[in-house]
Amino acid sequence: MTGPRRTEPSAPPPLPAELDTDEAWELLRTVRTGADAEAVGLVEDPDGARRWNRDTTPGARELTDRYLPLCLAGPRLTFAQLGQSLDGFIATRTGDADYVTGEEDRRHLHRLRALADAVVVGAGTAVADDPQLTVRACTGAHPVRVVLDPHRRVPPRRKVFTDGSAPTLWVVCAGGERGHTRADDTIDGSDGADGSDGSGGAGVDVLTLPDLTAFAPGNLVRVLARRGLGRVLVEGGGVTVSRFLSERALHRLYVTVAPVLLGDGVPGLRFAGTPVMRDALRPPVRRAALGEDTLFELALGTPHPGPPLDGEHPEAGQARGEREDPVHHGDGQPLGRAEPGGAEGPGGGALPGTPAADVQR
Repeated sequence: MTGPRRTEPSAPPPLPAELDTDEAWELLRTVRTGADAEAVGLVEDPDGARRWNRDTTPGARELTDRYLPLCLAGPRLTFAQLGQSLDGFIATRTGDADYVTGEEDRRHLHRLRALADAVVVGAGTAVADDPQLTVRACTGAHPVRVVLDPHRRVPPRRKVFTDGSAPTLWVVCAGGERGHTRADDTIDGSDGADGSDGSGGAGVDVLTLPDLTAFAPGNLVRVLARRGLGRVLVEGGGVTVSRFLSERALHRLYVTVAPVLLGDGVPGLRFAGTPVMRDALRPPVRRAALGEDTLFELALGTPHPGPPLDGEHPEAGQARGEREDPVHHGDGQPLGRAEPGGAEGPGGGALPGTPAADVQR
């Protein structure tokens, strides 16, 4: 007769591996709501803060602290990023910015793009830098590339018009003259007299605004929101970011400062200041180290983008004279030619001086 069989205790289940930076980023970039956060394992503490429900590496915790507030900021958000020297310049006097900030700031910039629906640049940046404005230094979807070009002076061969890697929205002004157009740079084989719009590659749409006042930041944000582009990153250049800031159209501003002194050069932020220090803009700020650089995140509060979208007629933009035209791509003719110029001022005119080269873009 045999006794009862002895059973060995089963081994405990293996502990889940620590959440590392790469996995944390893959989860974070799917988060837009509190429910999304819960679904990926970000539980809410009694004080309202969120933490992962598993062990995490220090890098993953740092990444979460930096980007989770941006992820949860809602479907309509306007934020900007600049990299500059200690004395406030984004490039030397010749426009050389190779490199102002380091590799970690470049990765940060690309993460911001991945968390945006659209990335906005002015014509000066598009002319001088030939940016790609895509997500390459991290995983993530490319945002729609928005080029503000009221006078149509951005050359047709720029990457945003030709590389086909992401959609591009070319925002122009009705009646705006094509900058420095040559006789042989016509659109679709025509003489351009009919005002037709063209493209140097697939995926480029043209949005025609009625006048220069329609390029006001608040109106631009509303126009983009009507297209489903509610989360907007304003990336450059300094004039464009400064205008959004001075007209109170930003929720957040990221400024990365490198430990370098240029003495003079292309300025970053410039706007009408206050005569007394007590009235200076002092928003809440968070700081983080990005290698040798220092990132400042400024919480600017609720911007003033104009009337809300609720209650707007679906065709309100067209009623005001805004015209949205899909671009004909049949023969691949260029958009028109412009020679490189200076930075673009608030009214769309060129400012004196050399625009900054943005080698990170």
